[in-house]
Amino acid sequence: MDSSGSPPDPLRDLVDTLQQALAALPLLAAAPAPPSPAATSASTASSAPVCVSPMAQPAPYSGSAEDCNGFLLQCSLVLEMQPHLYSTERSKVAFIIAQLRGQALLWAESLWSQKSPVTQSYASFVDHFKEVFGKPSWDSSVGEELCRLQQGKLTVPEYALQFRTLAAKSGWNEQALLAAYRQGLKPQVRLHLAAYEDTIGLERLIQLSIRVAARMQSCVTEPQDQSPHNTWRDRPTPVSSPEPAPEPMHLGTSQLTPAERQRRLTRSLCLYCGAPGHALPECPIRPPRPMVSTIVPSLPHMKPLTTHGTLSTTLSSVSVVALLDSGSAGNFISGTLCRQLGLRTEATTTPYQVRSITGKPLGRRQVSHSAGPVRLQIGALHVEETTLLVLEESTADIILGRPWLEQHNPILSWSTGEVLKWGDTCFPDCFPDLPVPLSLLPTPLPVQATSIESPSVHQPLQIPACYTPFSDVFCPKRASKLPPHRPWDCAIDLLPGEPVPRGRIYPLSIPEEKAMEEYIKEALEQGYIRPSTSPAASSFFFVAKKDGGLRPCIDYRALNRITVKFRYPLPLVPAALEHLRGATLFTKLDLRSAYNLIRIREGDEWKTAFITPTGHYEYLVMPYGLANAPSVFQDFIHEVFREFLHRS
Repeated sequence: MDSSGSPPDPLRDLVDTLQQALAALPLLAAAPAPPSPAATSASTASSAPVCVSPMAQPAPYSGSAEDCNGFLLQCSLVLEMQPHLYSTERSKVAFIIAQLRGQALLWAESLWSQKSPVTQSYASFVDHFKEVFGKPSWDSSVGEELCRLQQGKLTVPEYALQFRTLAAKSGWNEQALLAAYRQGLKPQVRLHLAAYEDTIGLERLIQLSIRVAARMQSCVTEPQDQSPHNTWRDRPTPVSSPEPAPEPMHLGTSQLTPAERQRRLTRSLCLYCGAPGHALPECPIRPPRPMVSTIVPSLPHMKPLTTHGTLSTTLSSVSVVALLDSGSAGNFISGTLCRQLGLRTEATTTPYQVRSITGKPLGRRQVSHSAGPVRLQIGALHVEETTLLVLEESTADIILGRPWLEQHNPILSWSTGEVLKWGDTCFPDCFPDLPVPLSLLPTPLPVQATSIESPSVHQPLQIPACYTPFSDVFCPKRASKLPPHRPWDCAIDLLPGEPVPRGRIYPLSIPEEKAMEEYIKEALEQGYIRPSTSPAASSFFFVAKKDGGLRPCIDYRALNRITVKFRYPLPLVPAALEHLRGATLFTKLDLRSAYNLIRIREGDEWKTAFITPTGHYEYLVMPYGLANAPSVFQDFIHEVFREFLHRS
């Protein structure tokens, strides 16, 4: 208490501290500079004070976690640029408190009034301020936002800015950021960047994506030439008859005025040339108009089918947009691009005249030279050496016509132009670094892996020397044994009053019948299935695998509709990625037979019954296709690895 007996006012103390700091300003500003030898006493007395450039005060802060770091940055800039105003630790703290409002001010008032130790040190106060109002460093929302971030309607620079902002807060390593950035881009930009490895780094990849997007935009918006060979460009193209020649009444941007039109009609003058003696249809100087048999609505946009690729020589490489034209009888490169790459050209044995679909010549020149060989890469892996005809007046970088389409037989996305699948002839010529798919290797019968997802027992087991002490866990025979009943057995509880499902028998081809016999025989020997007398029956059929084999499938849709669902939580991808943040070593565990390691709960086996042309069987192990199979398996895996989960 002061001499008057009233309690001390904390706000009064804060104001006094600020006033003392501001009172020093005139003294510092009026301090004269040292006089020069030639200066007179009069000039020394009248020396001007030093002017201090004021800085804008930070915006008032009310306690928002989003604005915490920005507010502290603004305060630190003011304190750093004006040290003569806030020379003590307590004055710096007082300056920050003076900018607070609302809940933040109430919090600071209690600290100041109690003379808390954190108010005596600027660094301690800032650290405590961040603990109270800032976001925690382990906040997982940043990682989730990164996973959800997509370019969408944003431009690439806008998308890159948002990505950089989140990446700076995420703590992810560069490999994870590279994968997330690629995934968020539009397919057209992502396809173009597929030729670049991740070793170029994140910043280089972002710069390349911005350049690619700018070039793609310039290709779309650049003015188009009006010659007939430019009709492939993306621009409005009428499908109806050609426009007539301009008439006098349509010259410029105006038509005949109503008064002029009425004057010509009154005096029987031609509405075209204004001369007497004939009407508009018989005007001798009016050009003939084309006959139109039908009116076809014009299409506002005739979008060409294009894809992105890279043309390379020994000296240079350039990104190109390739027009895919099934009506073209050859593969072409524009003369401009040919000269830009410095390609060597050779005269063709016979010059060619390129004609449109109507039979009219396209351009004034003939095609008389070919360029190449040149390296053409489309996508991340497809590479070929090819020779292209030089089309001088082409507005497309390259045109891949029917010969190229027949050679590679690609399956295309008609909306984006992306190649979804390459033909079988591309192996191994165009994919030198990939093995030939099993489906292209000669085999007497396309039936492989028809057992219950078990590997071939005829292959010798090769285990690295360091894993030899654990050879028992790699044993195929041990993995194919019937597992015992455990607490995680798959239970199939049915909704009360629902009818038992009854499927039908599907007809099978001869290869499928042989595969079914092999499958049933192996499953019976392993004890995975047994003959059934169940009133239930689900349908049995095969689906083709990517390697050319057949996969047995049971249609459990009717059973799943009447099954009580087991809502065990399945892992979320963003949450799983958060646990991997900062990790450098990874392990992949692949279980043999997977679902077949879990038994069906005793007494529920009859519900899994399936029917085939040769018999009626039921499962003793959990098959694929049951509604609760993923949840049951996840529960089992979590229990097995519980002591290792979420451990750093």
